[in-house]
Amino acid sequence: MSGESGPTGPARRRWGITAVFLVIAALPPLLRLGVAVGIVAQVWAILFGVKAALPPLLELGTEADVVAWAWAIFFGVVALICARDTRPDAGWASEPDDVERSEPEDVGDQAAANPEPEVRVAAANEPTGEGGDSLPAVPNVPEALAWLKKGSELYAVGRCEEAIARFDKALRLNPRLASAWTGRGLACNARGQYDEAIRCYDESLRLDPQDPAVWHDKGNTLCAIGRLEGGLNCFNEALIIDSRDARAWNNKGICLASLGRPEEAVPCFDKAIELDASYTVAWQAKAMIEERLGRIRDAVAAYKQVVALAPDQNAAPVRRIQRHVSELESAPAAS
Repeated sequence: MSGESGPTGPARRRWGITAVFLVIAALPPLLRLGVAVGIVAQVWAILFGVKAALPPLLELGTEADVVAWAWAIFFGVVALICARDTRPDAGWASEPDDVERSEPEDVGDQAAANPEPEVRVAAANEPTGEGGDSLPAVPNVPEALAWLKKGSELYAVGRCEEAIARFDKALRLNPRLASAWTGRGLACNARGQYDEAIRCYDESLRLDPQDPAVWHDKGNTLCAIGRLEGGLNCFNEALIIDSRDARAWNNKGICLASLGRPEEAVPCFDKAIELDASYTVAWQAKAMIEERLGRIRDAVAAYKQVVALAPDQNAAPVRRIQRHVSELESAPAAS
């Protein structure tokens, strides 16, 4: 480590160049000053032995003053730029070798008083940002996921109000947990709080717009309150993301039938059955719409599939379908 406190070699060179430019900048004003006080004429007379009068070449006018000052300003600016050179090798003595250099600490958005290490755990559908614009990490993510799990378990057994309370706890810890917004939406929907359910679905989709299940759930809720066109749009969004979702195809067909478009609904049921041949609900929906369209033979075939797939052949709903099939087959229109 050096004990010098003055400029280093590169800095000395910089100041030397600056001085040269300052001298060059000062020449025209000094020359004009010399002309003004007669010093130039006297020097001229001494050198050439002539009368102490300014030769024509040095009799300068206003235009010369402009040129002189322009010269001085230009080189003065160059000298200033040189003096303010901020390159690493242009400064004073470099940082001492025994001084430890440290990078700025990235403290995120945690409170300084929190001694716990930053946790970077993301849920399966928690957005982490695209294009390099990653979101800041949220502390206590494992705890938020634990509350999400508890809420999901409560919702699964029908304890929706308690489930909502758990989802709220998860969201207070991590508002970006899209699955917690989804779970809250499902629980609100089950309790008939449809507007609040839609708000939760929208928040979930804002965080993760590529989740087809959330689009589907939002579509169901919209249909439940009569907003059929909005529901249809949601089912279409779900199928754009996942075209092999039999449930979305079936519910799109039901939505189209409710909109008075049964002819468009039947291909949706057919697609759902193609993807899942044991999808009883799709078979029954197809049977009902085929019957509405007067295609009795196709309706009877679909009803028989419903009976064949029913887990209990003696259940009251199955017996009703069997009686209905018998009526259809015996009707003259069946031929």
